[in-house]
Amino acid sequence: MVPAPRYAATFAALVSGQQTMTVPQASGAWSSRLLEFTTIPAGARVGRKLRISPAVEIVYVARLRLVDGAPMAIEHLHIRADLVPTLSAQELETGDLYEHLREQHGVHVQEAVQAIEPTVVTRAEAELLDVPELSPALLFERLTSDTTGQPVEYVHSIYRGDRYRIVSRLTLGPSAAVPPARLGHHPGIPPGDFAHRDTIASSTRGDIQSAP
Repeated sequence: MVPAPRYAATFAALVSGQQTMTVPQASGAWSSRLLEFTTIPAGARVGRKLRISPAVEIVYVARLRLVDGAPMAIEHLHIRADLVPTLSAQELETGDLYEHLREQHGVHVQEAVQAIEPTVVTRAEAELLDVPELSPALLFERLTSDTTGQPVEYVHSIYRGDRYRIVSRLTLGPSAAVPPARLGHHPGIPPGDFAHRDTIASSTRGDIQSAP
């Protein structure tokens, strides 16, 4: 059997106190299948993330992300309902969500903070992703803010661990030409592994592996 081609969604970032990012068009045919689309109270946890009352309404969206028809991730989106009163299911299945927010709803996203950690899939997630229950996966949590610093969207996503990985390319030294980093270190590189106080430019991508 000919292995499936590999695709990568790439972004470039400067590892510093102030990061710079560019996001080109992702390779492969990415698509979305809507699993749930409803308006509900934020609740305590999401309310804390979005800095709103638990009683304030949000738009909750669950969607399956596919690459060339193969399931790759499950996304759970939580968006302040007052910002997107006319958000439609079609917008969530086609095109770029942030482009829709900007052009259709006047919401201008400026910053996102994202964390990644390992996890395993539940039975329901395994069925959607076409993997065995308790298979390894990557959990992404992202909080997106607008130009005023107000949280707009909280997302947590499950990416299948057998097909998706994070790849970084680092450039060390003066050519990185960025301000010194704040406390912390680049993922996977403990402090001191590179020359002390040198700046690092990082190019990072999500790499999709061939199917077994």
